[in-house]
Amino acid sequence: MTGDVFLGVDVGGTKVRAALVDETGAILTSLESPTGTSGGADPGMRISHATAHGIAEDAAANGLTIAGVGVGVPEYVRDNALHSDLVLAWTTQPADLFADIAPVTVESDVRCGALAEARLGAGRGCASMLYVSVGTGISCALVLDGAVWAGHRGEAIALGELPIDRGLDAGGLVTVEQFASGSAFGRRYERLTGQSVDGAREVLARAQGQDARARAIATSAAQALGSAIAWAVDIVDPQVVVLGGGLGSSGGWWHDQVRASALALSRPHAPEIVAAALGSDSGVIGAALAAAR
Repeated sequence: MTGDVFLGVDVGGTKVRAALVDETGAILTSLESPTGTSGGADPGMRISHATAHGIAEDAAANGLTIAGVGVGVPEYVRDNALHSDLVLAWTTQPADLFADIAPVTVESDVRCGALAEARLGAGRGCASMLYVSVGTGISCALVLDGAVWAGHRGEAIALGELPIDRGLDAGGLVTVEQFASGSAFGRRYERLTGQSVDGAREVLARAQGQDARARAIATSAAQALGSAIAWAVDIVDPQVVVLGGGLGSSGGWWHDQVRASALALSRPHAPEIVAAALGSDSGVIGAALAAAR
């Protein structure tokens, strides 16, 4: 097996995934490592860098040449550089840190996911698409004619920062991300019950069982996210809305709740709301596609 490939690195608040991706967007091999720490994810991005090098070694062993590295990060990105440290405890710009592997392209992780879905997934062939990523956090990206809109300052991603007032259950005025993201599920459940849970998936599993408190948390989160999506749809009027990220692309009962809430609040001619066709692969494939550009 010979040829040029691209290395995609999808850095998240709880894990990093690196993958070799060919020019068609197919994943050849991948490697995943946990990144979550109490003082900010992946200090110095050392875990992400080591994971990427593990994949680079695999490429060399198989006679593959890495033509570029794409790094998707849960931060604000402009001009190939990070302009925030909201999630990652980074100390060196990724463009410099990963340069020992191949030329580096740095992009916001949600724009990477949007690029992959627009080119290869649920938004393929659409003139416009709103991609909403729901995982550890919540963010969005608008795609117009195949190009992802970054905004003038690279900050057109902050759907999760919209404020909502959910009353005493959430402590008053909070953001959509603080109330409806994957990480928020566990925090809200633990605060309400005093019981520890393994994140959003366990809360959703309990919600589909006999746990009324878990169901109330999941339902109210779906309503909050659906409301935020409806506002975004009213503003940008996309052809389709694609739900991505680990939680957003999981489908099932909660996805249906989000969709129903959004459609109930949207204008009469609402767009179709679908799960990401590439699922949790969207971010790492999109990072590689960004490098290929």
